[in-house]
Amino acid sequence: WEDVSIPDLPFPTRAVMSSVDASHFNAGTAYVAVDIHRTGEYAPHFYRTRDFGKTWTAINNGLPVNQPSGNFSRVLREDTKKAGLLVAGTESGMFVSFDDGDNWQSLQTNLPNTSYRDATIKGNDLVVGTYGRGIWVLDDYAVLRQMTTDVARQSVHLFKPDASVRVRRNVGDNTPFPPETPHALNPPDGVVVFYSLAAKPAGDITLDVTDSTGAMVRHMSSVAMSPVPESARPPLPNFWIRDPESLPTAVGLNRTNWDVRYDAPPSFTHSFEINANPGLTPTSPEGALAAPGLYTFKLTVDGKSFTQTARVANDPRSSASLADVSAQALLLKKIQDGIRATYEGAAQVTAYRTALGTAASADTTTESAKAIAEFRAKLGVFGGDDGGRGGGGGRGRGGAAAPTFTSVHARFLTQLATQDKGDMAPTAAMLQSLAASCRDLNALVASWNALNAKDVLSLNMLLSKRGGKPLTAAKALTAPKCG
Repeated sequence: WEDVSIPDLPFPTRAVMSSVDASHFNAGTAYVAVDIHRTGEYAPHFYRTRDFGKTWTAINNGLPVNQPSGNFSRVLREDTKKAGLLVAGTESGMFVSFDDGDNWQSLQTNLPNTSYRDATIKGNDLVVGTYGRGIWVLDDYAVLRQMTTDVARQSVHLFKPDASVRVRRNVGDNTPFPPETPHALNPPDGVVVFYSLAAKPAGDITLDVTDSTGAMVRHMSSVAMSPVPESARPPLPNFWIRDPESLPTAVGLNRTNWDVRYDAPPSFTHSFEINANPGLTPTSPEGALAAPGLYTFKLTVDGKSFTQTARVANDPRSSASLADVSAQALLLKKIQDGIRATYEGAAQVTAYRTALGTAASADTTTESAKAIAEFRAKLGVFGGDDGGRGGGGGRGRGGAAAPTFTSVHARFLTQLATQDKGDMAPTAAMLQSLAASCRDLNALVASWNALNAKDVLSLNMLLSKRGGKPLTAAKALTAPKCG
């Protein structure tokens, strides 16, 4: 042993070395928090050595000294991934240094004014322990590891997100804590994204997430989406429902998160699969969970774009292999393609029905009315009963309702919901169900395109002849390769 005591400490025989942290990067470097408050000295005393304790440097610049609760030193830690990034806890708050302790600034944010007795870095989380005010976690603090003077001067900066883990949301249906039960929310799901803005943007900002092939996965905007109609009267108390979210645009540092899901698919009706946390129950259907892999994030502000990448790993607790999850993700993509195609087909049926309502009121001749009635009947084959809610316009073999855009759409949504219960390789039954829905969709698309090419033209000729307003022909549908 060698004596490496810090010289010139006030009341050295009563000083407490409350924490000693050896550098993760440089041999001979260490950091010490010295507590001398038992002598009535309430100022902070943090020290650094770079030569194995032969000499010590006081590193207290920027730390407050006159807070009512005292500012004496409790803990000092060096970040595990970036040299020179330090965090310190005193009797009154938390502080951060980006230059190896030469200068400090507050890291208090929403922390209580209390004594910070210990701190540790776990992965990309900073965990601090207080005296009587609980344990606090600063999660995914990539922004601290990347902060430099140059970054702070930029008008817009998109920080590189930390790697994340693909974790499914709470699916404990109908088992929430009572609101009066004390509990804390989990960190945001998925990839946490930080960006800084030096000034208020002139217009909307967007964040696009694409996969390794460049395909769009998620589009987020500072313009909040309108709530679905069902949210006005949900089947559960309103405080459980998650409101539509938007990208923050505050001057300074902003944070959002991508929950590793695709954009929500279009749907005629919506429900709420309760999440066991107030304010976090999402609107269903949700977008499918994306596969593990590398994703690109593109932030667009006032016409300029900034990109970063982040990797999403598979949940280590999952029993499904990467091959299983990748196969499931491919199945989900096909299901979502089917959902969009059937929704578009049903929307085209509705558009024709709406236009025919106008045409019928404007043209009351027998020939035109008969032609419109015949065309409406044909629309029922594709869209069900007038109004778009019917399961079928006719009967198939065995008396079963013939498939329509709306009924096949509902089948795809059921398949999507089934896949959201856990990681799994697609079973033979799942693949057969998808193939059957895709066959019906392909048949519907082929017949619908034929109707658009022939019947709409014939009806428009008659309407024009009788002085009526012709229908605007719908664009041809393309059946996705989902089978």
